[in-house]
Amino acid sequence: MKKNNLTLSDFKNSIVWSYTRVSTKDQFVNNGSIETQVNKIKAFAKENQLIITQEFDAEYESSKRINTQSTLKELMDRIKKTSVSKRPKMILIWSPSRFGRAGAEHIQLFVRLRKEYNVYLYSVSTDNHTFNERAENEFSTQLLYAQKENFNRQDTVIPGLINALENGKVFGRSPKGYDHYGPRVTDPTKVQALQEIKINNEGQFIKEAFKMKIYKSYSDVEIINWLASKGVKMKKQTISDIWRNRFYTGYINNKLLEEKLIKGTWEPMISIKEYKQLQQILSKSNLVGTPRLLGKEVTPLTPQFLICADCNNNMTSYQNKVKNLYYYKCNKCNKTVNAETFSRSLNKGVHELFNELLNKFCFPSEMHGLFTVQLNKIIQDDMSTISERKRILSREINDLKDSYDKMEYRYAINEISKDIFERQGKKLKEEIEKKIRELDFMPSKKSNLDKAMNYFLKITENPSKFYHSLDYSKKRKFQKLMFPEGLLFSLEKKQNLTSKTSLFFELTNSFSMNYEQKKERTNQQKANKSVLVPGAGVEPARFPTGV
Repeated sequence: MKKNNLTLSDFKNSIVWSYTRVSTKDQFVNNGSIETQVNKIKAFAKENQLIITQEFDAEYESSKRINTQSTLKELMDRIKKTSVSKRPKMILIWSPSRFGRAGAEHIQLFVRLRKEYNVYLYSVSTDNHTFNERAENEFSTQLLYAQKENFNRQDTVIPGLINALENGKVFGRSPKGYDHYGPRVTDPTKVQALQEIKINNEGQFIKEAFKMKIYKSYSDVEIINWLASKGVKMKKQTISDIWRNRFYTGYINNKLLEEKLIKGTWEPMISIKEYKQLQQILSKSNLVGTPRLLGKEVTPLTPQFLICADCNNNMTSYQNKVKNLYYYKCNKCNKTVNAETFSRSLNKGVHELFNELLNKFCFPSEMHGLFTVQLNKIIQDDMSTISERKRILSREINDLKDSYDKMEYRYAINEISKDIFERQGKKLKEEIEKKIRELDFMPSKKSNLDKAMNYFLKITENPSKFYHSLDYSKKRKFQKLMFPEGLLFSLEKKQNLTSKTSLFFELTNSFSMNYEQKKERTNQQKANKSVLVPGAGVEPARFPTGV
């Protein structure tokens, strides 16, 4: 349809599409609903003999940016894929502001529709259209006016919103587990003069779920099933969002506040420290290639811990259902060994041998003082290294922030394009966040290490008893703590072989050997210096969460 001065009558009996949009619930309620727009557009099409073949309805989509209008993007994609014969001659909209409020971005879009696809826009409520250059100019003016309305609203509303947020006020619905009371809530039973947010019955179970995730290493699926048993239905995406929502720490985190956190007035479910601990757990679980360990309670030494010393293959476990006994097996050597010691056993079971191995690390209380002095020396050396690393990290974070500020300034004065700013700025922000996370998770107090050491000494009073007091997931952590590279077991000799142990247990073993030799009045050997003083780069031993 190539004509300089098109009129509406030129489109009689033509194929047209419709596009309707509301951005907020208030617009939906106040006679601006999709249904209202659709009915009026259909009436207009019937009156003017236009044939609507496709309808695009966008509910609750903001139009401040084109990239937030997924329905409009879908419309454009459909036009590209539709053959010329079936392509619409016109898109019917309710008003220019319903088309979009991004100003120049939406102007470029309707110009592209006309030039590339020979498709025009028509506003049913205002009679604005894009049939010719003069009409396009007026349509552009309406779009720019809609954008200006947004700017005016922001200038008036946003400062008030920021002030309210800084005073601890929360907007919108509270997340799962909390009930929102106040003057503007929809539930009449929760209407009151002042805003108040309280943990509800569902929230008590979510609070417990946080502890299960942080301290007991439960998987999301296990927690979802546990919540379901308590009558709380939860989707996988929902529980994932809960783990990452700072609201549960009692703080407000809103993009209007940029990176600033404001303490709220509601009861938190977890502390800031626990939140950081949880994020560290989640970051590890999301690593590509990280194996998920699905083991059996009755054979906790598999998978990926017990290693066949004869072929260096990871061992598995299985149950002989006829005998109702469990065995460990190397699938490569095709040899087995019983898990438990039973009456007819020719050899001790793997679990009994493991208990004996654990008890070799039993540490006499008489040596605690000397051990503490030696370990404190190592910790002090490592803490000085950590302090230096912290200083370097802090400097790198500040340098990256300076680079981002400079880039933002260059964008503001039009030295660089929006595309470059968003792409490179995103990379800088990701690098800043990565370094901040690393800084957050570095030990900050020597007192925490002192507590860990005292707890460790308590463990060494009876390691096997402590091990058996743990649940399955904590047993797995304890095993990894003791033997970070796994435990070697010879199926041929039916015994544990020497395996690499962590620093703490190397120290106890060294001290214990000296102590036993002294008691037997034999020549005392010096503790292995390579064990007592770690080389450069060796981190202090850390206990896994919950052990």
